[in-house]
Amino acid sequence: MKIVVAVRCYNEEKNIERFLHGYDFADLIIASDGGSADKSVEMLTGRDKVKLLHFDQRETVGGQTWNPDSLHMNFVISAAEAEGPDWIILDDMDDVPNYLLREQARDILENCGHSQVNAFRLYMWGDTQYFPHMNRDFSPEYRSLWAWKPKDLNIYAHPKVRHGTILGTSADYCGIDPPLCLLHKSWDPDTIDAKIERYNALGLEAHHPLVFAGEPIELPEYAHEN
Repeated sequence: MKIVVAVRCYNEEKNIERFLHGYDFADLIIASDGGSADKSVEMLTGRDKVKLLHFDQRETVGGQTWNPDSLHMNFVISAAEAEGPDWIILDDMDDVPNYLLREQARDILENCGHSQVNAFRLYMWGDTQYFPHMNRDFSPEYRSLWAWKPKDLNIYAHPKVRHGTILGTSADYCGIDPPLCLLHKSWDPDTIDAKIERYNALGLEAHHPLVFAGEPIELPEYAHEN
């Protein structure tokens, strides 16, 4: 069974080691860099089981430069498909499996009777808290796409939606529940204001998570990576 992870990269030096460790069970990680100005490319170059690609389509809006989500996502998904995997995992560089999912991932994919796997993401606030409202306290319909069989499903990002909307998913999937989960370091109290400013400058409406994501609480005891 061949597992290929597809991930985009843009100035992700703070997340790279965490991501490579979290997905060390994969056979290959396709990392597509969109023009990072930090040490991301240096950190990814020559790494075991990492294939580094370069995505050169960028937009500058409101003084901010970014890689259009849908184009970059489809680029890295196509590159992963070209490797002939049994399973593709699509994730963000700031999102990794917790230690239980990391340890059991290959068995889960090997034994899944469907062509898609959905999992819960814990949307973190800093390093010690998360927002339970974001998955409605683990309501099943709030599991989100994690992995799929490209031989059975044609999953891609909507080409006309700038901020990555996934199409082609199946209503029949293997669902992963806590204590197995993904740990998404989506928001940090020290950098959230700059992130909101950047997204809004790009025309991607963004608000502070404390406004829409509910009250953060302490992470559960299983929400760690090692």
